[in-house]
Amino acid sequence: MILQKVGLLFVLSDSFVLVAQLILASSSKRRVALLKQIGITPSKIIVPRLKENIKIEENPYILAKELAYEKAIKVKRQISDGNFFILAGDTIVYRAKKIFNKSKKSEDVKNYLKQLSSRKHLVYGGICIISPENIISKKTVKTEVFFNKIHKFELNNNNSLVKEGINKAGGYAIQGHAAKFISKIKGSYSNVVGLSLSNTYQMLSGLGFFDR
Repeated sequence: MILQKVGLLFVLSDSFVLVAQLILASSSKRRVALLKQIGITPSKIIVPRLKENIKIEENPYILAKELAYEKAIKVKRQISDGNFFILAGDTIVYRAKKIFNKSKKSEDVKNYLKQLSSRKHLVYGGICIISPENIISKKTVKTEVFFNKIHKFELNNNNSLVKEGINKAGGYAIQGHAAKFISKIKGSYSNVVGLSLSNTYQMLSGLGFFDR
């Protein structure tokens, strides 16, 4: 019998297929797109119903991975089939000892961007993966982001910029209209988008995801 590898599928016969299955514990379309970029399509997407009661003065490095863990464990408890890897992520934008929570309205976006204008801020990306054997791997990835000056004209007249920033940590999307304000970054770009791909890949590898 010949073992053929097709993507992440190992086909032994017409009736027997082995596959490493992944549940993404997130409602983020950006995280789905990022995973597909490295050839991983989640088998399921389950949105964890988690209330994120974040205090702006909390330690963002610890908080990011703990929120990712809480999302992953929440989904783990929801499913009866244990043959899945579960992946969760969380993104925190931080500057001047303050956490910039997800913006809820256009005024939040404008207020955040005014504070980020001409300054450096930090993006902490939490990642948590739970293997089918209940081995938990979690970490926080830090990226430094540097903004050029954002003129009032942009905040008052660029509706696309403001609309795009709603429901985003920090009030902006690096892959969208805000890209024109960013002078440089230090660290993982995909971490700012929503999930550090290199770190996620290494964590999955360490848990045996690609050996299944």
